[in-house]
Formats: sequence, structure tokens, C-alpha cells
Amino acid sequence: MLLRFIFSFLYVRNWYTGELELSRPRVVLFSAMAFIILLGVLLALLLQSPITYTRV
Repeated sequence: MLLRFIFSFLYVRNWYTGELELSRPRVVLFSAMAFIILLGVLLALLLQSPITYTRV
């Protein structure tokens, strides 16, 4: 119930029944946005890691 309150923007009211139901396009867009943000954070962490040079 708490997740439904937090992610209320993912729900849309059904025209015929009047009940809230998950909107697939909204869930897909939200998932894609979350994936892109997570990928960006991981790439930023990877690119900021120090480079160590060793003599062979």
C-alpha cells in the first residue's frame, strides 16, 4: 500500500470500473528512466576511479 502511495503516478483510473490500475506505458518509461540514471551513476563511478600505472 505504501508503494502504491509513493508511485501513484504509475497508476491510471480505468474508464469503465473507476478503479486505479497500473499503466504499462508509464511503468516502461519509469523503468527506462531508472535504468538510464543507474547506468549514468555506474559510469560516473567507473570513470572517476583512479588509474594506477605499474612498471612491467
